[in-house]
Amino acid sequence: MRDLSESEALDLVSGPLICEDAPGWTPINVQAGTVRLGAGVLDIDGTGTQMYIELMYRRSQKTNTTTFLFTLFKRYSYGKDRVYQLEVTQTPRRIKDQHKISHEHMGSTRTVGDAVWASWGYDEVLAYFSARTNIIFRPLPPHPEHFQLTGE
Repeated sequence: MRDLSESEALDLVSGPLICEDAPGWTPINVQAGTVRLGAGVLDIDGTGTQMYIELMYRRSQKTNTTTFLFTLFKRYSYGKDRVYQLEVTQTPRRIKDQHKISHEHMGSTRTVGDAVWASWGYDEVLAYFSARTNIIFRPLPPHPEHFQLTGE
């Protein structure tokens, strides 16, 4: 995975984007307590953008740590480039590894997160991700720990 430049990333998220009918969360079998949601992104006219989101949520009962890793990628013939990424790690212990401290990437630019991020829930993290990427979710993906019955 490569990173776009900050200016390229800002250009890609400058206008409104749409994520319609994102599928449900699915478990990632290699890491207990981790679920993933992936979906394509359209422009305001409903045209494909070659971009997609990958939302990952992990809660460890053992360490009482919660991690949100929400990413917007751009697809190319050679692979994918990271446009934007928000990583929020909430833990009762002091984080020693500087890379695991809550942060965001706009293209290749990394910015350490605000202290208030430590108290955010899913709704606040999703709202911040949506605001930074200009993605409108129709409908909003439910909290990964809330199960909904679906009609037939």
